[in-house]
Amino acid sequence: MTHETPEDVVKWQLRGIEGAKQKTPKHNPMGGEDGVYYLFSPGPGVNFFMVEFGYTRREAEFMVDIT
Repeated sequence: MTHETPEDVVKWQLRGIEGAKQKTPKHNPMGGEDGVYYLFSPGPGVNFFMVEFGYTRREAEFMVDIT
């Protein structure tokens, strides 16, 4: 598949993030790993990494911060 414009690329990325919201992550999104618990739910980017790659919330937040 070819992407004609940058807008097409963004649409496909957002489509993946929206699809990840419908899935359940392997790890608890509210934490618990390493004794850390979160007060707020993760954002869509963090949720995407947790669902698609099986990251813990700490790993997913790290990946979102560096991308």
